[in-house]
Amino acid sequence: MRIALIATHHADYAANLAAALAERHEVLLILSRRNAGRQIRPEAMAWLKARMEVRIVPHHLAPLQPLVALLCARHIARFDADVVHVQEHPTHAMAQLATLLRGRVPLVTTVHDPLPHSGDDARAAQVYAKSYALLRAASDRILVHGDCLVRALAGTGVAADKVAAVPHGVLRFGRHGAGVPRARPAPARLIFFGRMEAYKGLEELLAANALWLQADPAAGPRPELVIAGCGPELSRLAPRLDAPNITLLRGRIDQAELESLVATSTAAVLPYRDATQSGVIASSFGAGRPVIATRVGALPGAVGDAGLLVPQGDVAALAQAGLALVRDAGLRTRLERAVEARCAEALCWQKIAGQTLELYAEARGAAARARRHSPALAPAFT
Repeated sequence: MRIALIATHHADYAANLAAALAERHEVLLILSRRNAGRQIRPEAMAWLKARMEVRIVPHHLAPLQPLVALLCARHIARFDADVVHVQEHPTHAMAQLATLLRGRVPLVTTVHDPLPHSGDDARAAQVYAKSYALLRAASDRILVHGDCLVRALAGTGVAADKVAAVPHGVLRFGRHGAGVPRARPAPARLIFFGRMEAYKGLEELLAANALWLQADPAAGPRPELVIAGCGPELSRLAPRLDAPNITLLRGRIDQAELESLVATSTAAVLPYRDATQSGVIASSFGAGRPVIATRVGALPGAVGDAGLLVPQGDVAALAQAGLALVRDAGLRTRLERAVEARCAEALCWQKIAGQTLELYAEARGAAARARRHSPALAPAFT
């Protein structure tokens, strides 16, 4: 099969899937210059180019979105793809591409967030609502990362029978063809990283940190907390970030530094108020680290037995989970082994590629049926 995989965002994610698909199929991978530059290491890009056709398009700034769609359509036509797989994210370009393709090629879309996160993401989703609706309607099959997200997407009016749940594979900080070198974690360090938006629950984490500072040191170590990333919550909560056990790394963290920070932490913390799926979990697992997460969205299914789950908003439970991890070496070992098992099994990209191929076959069948019941289409875009 000839597969065109397009990711003008989520470059590292798409490159992992493309590499697994390319083991048995011809793959065209189209990436955005800025996003790929941030997410994929130069040596990993060379490794990918040796295994598939890679094309780079401009960053999807608003004035360039029609150009991005046009370039993608040309690359797809020249590659003569049997199926096109795109990533939904805040851009009009993928809906514009779907219009250019005009149903000539089966279209699969990964919808990472069937419902927008609260806050700024919800406002962005309103801007792109029509494009999201057009892309979802034009797609022959849609992929999401959790059974609960199938139901969430169906609740927006998308036919449930064209939506399938496939796991979000493990991420390795822009490495391809090589795993993350294993590091000795600091036994009392927890890390909270990524975009600092309100839905991420930094406020609850800081409340849990206040409880950690009150914990009896004679009972065992108290967590050290690394907070790494950028976003409005850092400004809003600035007075509470100067606790003696907090190391704040403000700004965009490059892949190499973030890999080191995560790999040398005991666990990542995701005290999210709402969520769909999470690249933070996938990245933490890629570094061999378990997580503490809230039971929201598809996070419980992603975590499995490789982390500790707590109720959303339950600061006491969050604090207790953090203390348990830094004080119980046996618990840490058990969770680390579970992470390794999940990476090798449920979150293995080769397994995920197999599930995705089944979806491609369904999409090709659905597209063929649609063509039989539609008037003759105009010539394919060239």
